[in-house]
Amino acid sequence: MENNIKKQLISGIIVKSVAIIASIYGIMRTTSGIMTFTYFTNLSNIAVDMILFTFLLLDIRALTGRTEIKAKPNILYIIKFMLTISITLTFLVYMFLLAPTNETGILHSYFDNYAGSFCVHFVTPVLAIMDFFLFDYLYKSTPVHALYATIPPLVYVVYVVIAGYSGVRWNGTMYAPYNFLNFGAATGWFGYDLSKLGSESLGIGVAYMIIVLLLIFIGIGFMYLKIKDIRNKVVMKQSSYE
Repeated sequence: MENNIKKQLISGIIVKSVAIIASIYGIMRTTSGIMTFTYFTNLSNIAVDMILFTFLLLDIRALTGRTEIKAKPNILYIIKFMLTISITLTFLVYMFLLAPTNETGILHSYFDNYAGSFCVHFVTPVLAIMDFFLFDYLYKSTPVHALYATIPPLVYVVYVVIAGYSGVRWNGTMYAPYNFLNFGAATGWFGYDLSKLGSESLGIGVAYMIIVLLLIFIGIGFMYLKIKDIRNKVVMKQSSYE
């Protein structure tokens, strides 16, 4: 086995392992009942753990010589791409929308529960993103795949809306787990009142937030695929000189 390939496999195994361990620790520290698993944070962490573990096993098999060194099935790359975008959503939404509006403050929102929140909202997302850029450059993608980035969050929104209209409540009064999805707030689906900004509402109608977030994530999807393609060209060029 070539040294560069071996080093890459080992590096990938380390990054994936740390990401999974951090995620499991964070989920354990922040879990407080069955409702905890209705939050996109935990669902996206669990999903990305599963795909990272799948890739981890494939890398270990390749490193130990039990399988050939070759690209994984492209369907696995597509799933991993979609889940990487989902964990990016967890990372960005918490950093820019939820932590700043948390009544306990930004630092406390991350480091409460012995840094459990920091692990699921920062450590695992960052490592999963790094893993995608560094080790998934063989993924054969098309621009259409960027649209796939919207599938997991849209499925989640449908689930939350159905649960909310069915009578499920978060924190006693909220129709959704997050303030930007709380269609039961004063601003509802299409309202606008920044004076309502707080832990239960962003002061902006949920429909507007969904549209904005979908556009952002399609954009992120395109950007991730472009960076992945650049990485592919760099690695292939380096390989040609070896």
